Amino acid sequence: MSLNSKSINEILELALRTTSLEDMLTLLQNSSMNVRRALARNINITEEILQVLLIDPVQNVAYMANQHPKNKVQKDFGDVRPCVSCKVAENNLNCSQCPRHREYS
Repeated sequence: MSLNSKSINEILELALRTTSLEDMLTLLQNSSMNVRRALARNINITEEILQVLLIDPVQNVAYMANQHPKNKVQKDFGDVRPCVSCKVAENNLNCSQCPRHREYS
């Protein structure tokens, strides 16, 4: 799959909805935290992909993977920043307009 010709919103939508293992593996390697975070929300991800997302170095991604219904062992993240626990879909994020983001900044 080539992501070069896709807009970021198209990539985010793909990450959220794809059922293709090939697409998931490509998206798992994406450098964008938001793409991996959207993939962590995808109900179709495999348990193997979920395990990788659970140890993602970016807390926003790992936290979202932890919330996935296929996750059998919940990790305690303690008190996380509002951006980490944000429930807004990645393709609708506008952090500069978020009052919680401005409070925390």
